[in-house]
Amino acid sequence: MRTILVSALLLTAFACGVDQSYFEREIEGEWFGQEWLREGQPTGYRAWMKFEPADSSYRAVFNENLEAGTYWIDGNRLYTHADGSQPIKVRIESIENDIMTIGMNRGGQSETITFSRKQ
Repeated sequence: MRTILVSALLLTAFACGVDQSYFEREIEGEWFGQEWLREGQPTGYRAWMKFEPADSSYRAVFNENLEAGTYWIDGNRLYTHADGSQPIKVRIESIENDIMTIGMNRGGQSETITFSRKQ
């Protein structure tokens, strides 16, 4: 019986991966884009984001476009809902050592943005 219980707990832990609250805690703060790749090639685009978990709000600049609204996290998916727009979903690939990498698909092309947290 004990073996079955331990096995079930381990299976549940591995199936869940990194828990959602990890990303919710780690995303807080101000992030500066270090690299924006499209299909593995540099785009030269700029990015900046700031997340405020107290009210689930965010502000962002993508190139010259300003954006503000609310955000939420579901697993490793980050949803942003800019005022007056439809929600957008991206994948949080990782957040580690003040580096965050997000992945997305825009118009059938793979894009990755790497951010560093403001110190």
